[in-house]
Amino acid sequence: MACVAVNSLIRILELEFFHPEPRPILQEMELIPFNKDLIQSLHAKLGFLIQLFDEFRMDGVEAIKDLETKLRDVAFRVEDEIELHVVDLYEADPYLYLVDLFKEDDEEMGQGYTYEAKKTQYSHRLSHVLQQAIEDIDAIKEELEKVMMEYKHDIAVPKSDDELVKMDGSGSSNHASHTEDIMVGKNNEFEIIRKMLIQHSSKQREVVSIQGMGGIGKTTLTRRVYEDPSIVSHFDKQIWVVVSQHHNKRQMLLDLLGSKDNVNNNSDEDLALRLYQSLKGQRYLVVMDDVWSRESWNDVSCCFPDDINGSRVLLTTRVAEVMGCGRISKGIRE
Repeated sequence: MACVAVNSLIRILELEFFHPEPRPILQEMELIPFNKDLIQSLHAKLGFLIQLFDEFRMDGVEAIKDLETKLRDVAFRVEDEIELHVVDLYEADPYLYLVDLFKEDDEEMGQGYTYEAKKTQYSHRLSHVLQQAIEDIDAIKEELEKVMMEYKHDIAVPKSDDELVKMDGSGSSNHASHTEDIMVGKNNEFEIIRKMLIQHSSKQREVVSIQGMGGIGKTTLTRRVYEDPSIVSHFDKQIWVVVSQHHNKRQMLLDLLGSKDNVNNNSDEDLALRLYQSLKGQRYLVVMDDVWSRESWNDVSCCFPDDINGSRVLLTTRVAEVMGCGRISKGIRE
């Protein structure tokens, strides 16, 4: 249940904060150095906790299901908060992007609105998001360990989050679970997309896209569709991959494959062929979340076979031109 959400958040953390060339605005505002320890701690704790759920699964135990739901909801919330924080940076007063040379003029105005003060403000806002996330993750971990002890499971828990081997960040899942969350104000869009995926008359592989600015709920809406029982039962295979602004073809292929085993010596062409073969003959749903360019789609579109069986690719994007990718049955603009 929580796997898709947590892996998606892990991937966002890696793309936004661990990438060798992060967004210029993040560098400009020095958010990463200020929050480095918190970012690394959250990343490790998420991986640690999802491994506990994966390795010590107890089917039928209601308490475990409740904790998985809590973890999923925390991951959804934190990812949305991080995305909104980045959007706020871009939409902030243009003054933020002036060089330090102009600080003195502002200070003379006595407005207390200095460049450094705003950098600190945004850094502290991100710190609050990360600290709250860590507290929530720790609370879920503590509850999980209590449940495991109650059911007398022999738990071999690593001594610290740092002992966990880094997860591959894949957002794929073949068994997404249903969420009963009510999407206020999104019910119409939800039903439109659901029907486009499973009730559209065309049996050809179709591409459906959702376009709108960051932070308006594209990913949340898509997740609800992805986990809906009618969607899960309709498709033979489901894959979720986060693309984001820092496009990397090889990483996308690895995420779509959902495995890094025995691929070090494989070329991108080999990976593309493996992906194509894994989908061949299957009625699949592939979600490509946060696509920023046509190039991202063009690099992997040939990996999605068209077996005339109703397979679908669902894109979310902030960029209008991406709406023209592939054969689109219909696009949604929010």
